[in-house]
Amino acid sequence: MGASQSELSDANSKGDLVSRIKSKVENADKDKAREVGGVFLFNIIKGTSVYSWTMDLNEVTVYEGEPTKDPDTTFTLNEHYFKQLVQGKEDARVIMQAGRCSVTGDIMRAMKLEPYIKLSSL
Repeated sequence: MGASQSELSDANSKGDLVSRIKSKVENADKDKAREVGGVFLFNIIKGTSVYSWTMDLNEVTVYEGEPTKDPDTTFTLNEHYFKQLVQGKEDARVIMQAGRCSVTGDIMRAMKLEPYIKLSSL
């Protein structure tokens, strides 16, 4: 018996995906993560609400909410494109070039995030 559609979407909720990204980052090579460095704020929009989470590669951690200091890069995108991005269903450059994601700050550093935000086994 397979999982129902609602069970599948619950398993891939933005909070669950961020939790999986957190685990991936915390288990990554800390020295390589610090080489990328930087603080990245993600604002995920669904309807009128915004879910914010932060990836801090200086400290090699991920947490819900905004950073205490200004982030190096801020991403703002809707929940659908966030899921497409982290599930590897759509390339980050395509999402940005199509205007589906607003990126402010250090875009060159942001391009190095793919190994930390893309989840392979979904």
